[in-house]
Amino acid sequence: MGWLRKKIIRLFTWIAKRFFDFALLLRLFSLVLEREAARTAPSADVDAQRHIDEGTAWLDFCDSLRGLVEFILAEPPAPAPAPPMPTPRTGPGPWWAARGLEAFLDCWDPAWPVLRPLPYNVKLGADNPDNLYMYGTVSGAFEYRLYGTRGTVTYLSFGCYCGSRPGQGYSQPSHLDSSKLVTQRDGSFEIFLTPRARGENWIRLPPDASRLVVRQTFLERGKEVPAEVHVERLPLAAGRSGDGKASAAAAGVSGAVGIPLVDSAGRETKPPLSAGQVVAGLSGAAVFIAGSVRQFQSWSRSFALRPNTLITLDADVYMSAWADPAIHFFHGYWRLEPWEVLVVQVTPPECPYWNFQLDNWWMESLDYVAHPETTTNKATASYMPDGSICLLVAHTDPRAALNGDSAAHPEARWAQQLEEQEEREEREEREEREEEGSGNIHRGKLAGPGQQGGGDREATASGSGGVCGGAPRSEVSSDAAGQPGAMGSDSGWVHCCLQYRR
Repeated sequence: MGWLRKKIIRLFTWIAKRFFDFALLLRLFSLVLEREAARTAPSADVDAQRHIDEGTAWLDFCDSLRGLVEFILAEPPAPAPAPPMPTPRTGPGPWWAARGLEAFLDCWDPAWPVLRPLPYNVKLGADNPDNLYMYGTVSGAFEYRLYGTRGTVTYLSFGCYCGSRPGQGYSQPSHLDSSKLVTQRDGSFEIFLTPRARGENWIRLPPDASRLVVRQTFLERGKEVPAEVHVERLPLAAGRSGDGKASAAAAGVSGAVGIPLVDSAGRETKPPLSAGQVVAGLSGAAVFIAGSVRQFQSWSRSFALRPNTLITLDADVYMSAWADPAIHFFHGYWRLEPWEVLVVQVTPPECPYWNFQLDNWWMESLDYVAHPETTTNKATASYMPDGSICLLVAHTDPRAALNGDSAAHPEARWAQQLEEQEEREEREEREEREEEGSGNIHRGKLAGPGQQGGGDREATASGSGGVCGGAPRSEVSSDAAGQPGAMGSDSGWVHCCLQYRR
C-alpha cells in the first residue's frame, strides 16, 4: 500500500503544479489585456492632454468668453427722455473680465488649498472698499483647518459656499463671524471646516462645497491690525489616497484635484500638475466669469427698472450669490444731470458698522485708492446734530456751495452697510416687522424735487440739490476721470446701492 500512496501523492503534486502554472498564465494574460486596454482606451488625463495638445481646451475657453460680448458691450437701459450714453461707457467691461480671469484661474485645487487675497482692483458684486477679501477653493471630498490671529479688524467672517459661481449657492451658507469666534489669549484661533462638529470653532462643510470666502471689514484701515488667516487640508490616513480619489470623484471635482499620494507612513506628496487640472481650471474660470457677468448685470438691469427707489432683493438671492448672512443690502438706480447734486439723508441705526459707497454698472466699487471720497463709513462720515448724515453726490465739485463730486462717472452705486450684533431671534422679528411695512429700514425712497421721504431711517434724495439744514456734510464723490470707461459729465445714469450690515 505504501507504493500506491506515493503514486497518489505524486499525481496530486503534478496536478497542483499544472494548476499553479495555468493560474500564472491566466494572470499574465489578464495583465497584457489590461495594458492593451489602457493603451487603446484613453483615460480622462490622456483625453485632457489631447485637448491641450490640439489646442481645443484653450479654444473652448475663448469661445466661452466670446459668448459674453453682448454683456460686455451692453448699455444700461435708459428711459425715453434720457439721451443715449456715450460709447466710452462700455470701457470697463473687458477690464472686468480680464481681472476676473487673473483672480480665479490660479489656486484652483481644493486638495492643496490657498487663501488668496483679492487685489483691490479685482472687484465683484458691489465689493466693499472697507473690506479685505480672501478666497480659497474647497471640496466636500476633504476636510480643512483654518488658523491664524484675530488682529483688531472691526469685523471678521468666514463663509463656505457651493456652486461654481455666485448665484448657485445655498440660501443659508455655512458661516462664522468674529462675534462668535473663540480666540486664545494671544489672539490666535483655530477653525475646523468639516462635515461633523469639531473643536471650539466649527464651520459645516457640505458635500458640494466649492468656495471659502474670508471677509475683513475695517472702520479705520490705518488704525486696525488685519487678521492673519491660513487654510490647510487635514491629512489623509496612511495609505488612503485611493479613498481620497474616490471621494473626490464622487464630489465631481476629480479632474481639478491633485490627489495626494500617501505612503504607508502617512507622508503626503503633491503630484505634478496634470492635464486634467489645466482643462478643469480653464473651464472653471470661464464658468465663474460668464456666470458672474450675467448674474450681476441682471441685478443692475432690475434695479434700473425702478429708478429713484431704494430696493432690496430677497435674502435667498443675496445668499446664493455668496453674500455674508450678516449683511443686509439696499440698491437703487437714479439719474443725475451735470448741473444737479444728489442729496442723500439717512439716520443710521445704532450698530458697529455701516458704509456708503458709489459703484458702477458692473457692480464694482470705484477707484477708492485714487479717489477715497467715493466711499464713507461710520467712522469717517460727518454727523448732523440729530444723528443723521447728509451725503452729496455731483459730477463736478460743488464744494463752495454743497459738497461731493461725481465728475466723469455718471454711473455709480452707493452703499451703506450696518452691522448689528444682535441675537438671531430679535433680528428675525425685526425683519418680519420690516416686511410688514412698519417703517423700519427695509425700504428707503429717493425723493425727487418736491418729494419727501418718510421714516427716520429712510434715505431721501433731491435731484436739484439741498443744504441738509446747513449741518456738516460728508463728501462722497465718484470723480473717476482716470478710470477705465470714464465719461464726460454731460449726462448719464447713476447706479447706487444701500447696504445695511447687521
